[in-house]
Amino acid sequence: MTSNAPDSVERADVVIVGSRCAGTAAAVPLVRAGHKVVVLDKARFPADTLSTHVLVPNGVSELKKMGALDRILALNPARSTHLRITDGDMVVCERYKPFDGIDYGICVPRNLQDECLVETAREAGADIREKCSVESVVWRGGRAVGVVYRDPDGEEREIHAKLVIGADGRRSRVAAEVDSWTPYRGSKNGRGFAFRYMDDPKAGTSQHEEMGVYRAERTVGLTLPSTPEGRVLAVWMCPAEDVSGFRMDPEAAWQQKLDGDPVMADRLAGAQNMGKVRSTADLSSYYRRSSGPGWALAGDAGHFKDPVTGNGMRDALKHGRLLGEAAAPRLHDPERLDAALAVWERGRDLDTLSTYHWGNRESRPDPVSDLVREVLRTFAGQEGPDLSDTFNRARPIEAIVSPTHLVKGLVAALRRPGADRKAIVKQALGELPLEWHGRRNRLLDGFRSTRPTKTERPDWTVGNAPGPPSYRPAADPAPVGADVPAVAA
Repeated sequence: MTSNAPDSVERADVVIVGSRCAGTAAAVPLVRAGHKVVVLDKARFPADTLSTHVLVPNGVSELKKMGALDRILALNPARSTHLRITDGDMVVCERYKPFDGIDYGICVPRNLQDECLVETAREAGADIREKCSVESVVWRGGRAVGVVYRDPDGEEREIHAKLVIGADGRRSRVAAEVDSWTPYRGSKNGRGFAFRYMDDPKAGTSQHEEMGVYRAERTVGLTLPSTPEGRVLAVWMCPAEDVSGFRMDPEAAWQQKLDGDPVMADRLAGAQNMGKVRSTADLSSYYRRSSGPGWALAGDAGHFKDPVTGNGMRDALKHGRLLGEAAAPRLHDPERLDAALAVWERGRDLDTLSTYHWGNRESRPDPVSDLVREVLRTFAGQEGPDLSDTFNRARPIEAIVSPTHLVKGLVAALRRPGADRKAIVKQALGELPLEWHGRRNRLLDGFRSTRPTKTERPDWTVGNAPGPPSYRPAADPAPVGADVPAVAA
């Protein structure tokens, strides 16, 4: 939509569409820098959303930076200090590495967490308006200069700003409006996602201080001690075709998964006060072009990875914050602002590519292999953080699951009594291209590379675009593969 900017048009420095993790995290540094920030959200909070709901220490530290941690802790969440991974007779249990003085993770339902984030951003000075539905982005001279939205009374309003941030999720209206709806790379997810809350039968024991990962057959299970203290979130990352069973008969499907994983079944035995089962099979991973003239996409609007990595909210909070920090000193200089947005996007990609490829590999609904089990076993027998750094993002995945671990795991798998050595060698040969392609993409392929990798699977989709955009820029100001400009301080 083009606009003549009538006198009735409202003006701000930044308008953000979406006020959950990424939107509020971006708003706080901008208002702290003295800018007028308007945040529009179609929801009225508290409002729930599908999510793993989990933050490990690296993510909890982002709540602290934002100023939201005290509000969150007032909800009395369990503090999980350890990660336990179980795969048959293989068990790894590690204490998390501290970040910013925080050595625990938390799991808070999104209706409670996101309300805390909204109130924190409001307290900082952001103007957050609920029940406001954005309809289009306003353009002038090929640059995003604002949005048109409907207020809670259904009245159409227009607001102009120096920067438009889309933090409005996978089906981002802003992404469609800036001609970035179709991702430039992605991967079909072979897994679905089903979860429910319940009273934790292990409350008061050491297991209530552990985030559990259970690998069995073709399913990965999670137990995440939650809010308030004494509750637990149980998750099944199952083959995508199993989701239909959770929708037709959720209790029968739930019991079937427990029957297939006796270790997780024992962890949850005796649980009472079961919540409703929620599920989805819409989990394709992707990267969208996430910055352009006067606009940026934050959180799931720009990038999404499989939730088994437990990093979605952490990345939304961290890179929302970094977006706000990058834009704040440059809002009054369009050229410097656009350069800073491109640098921010590249930094986000470098930070997330390892977990993107890890998630793609974990989203294959294949039976647990002897090779993978033995590689995981090389991390067993220590208390300090190592394998848990994959979730805690202390290091890139390829630096954690190193060639040394891979070779040791392969040798151990081949030496196990009764091992099918031919099958194990075949597994190893199948994993090698995935290892190389993930590392290559991160280290060599460059910004916004569209070069395919072996970790990605075709036929992915992020659903239908939310209506035709009102305006398409004549040209992509930063085409795929373009160099990222330097940013003056």
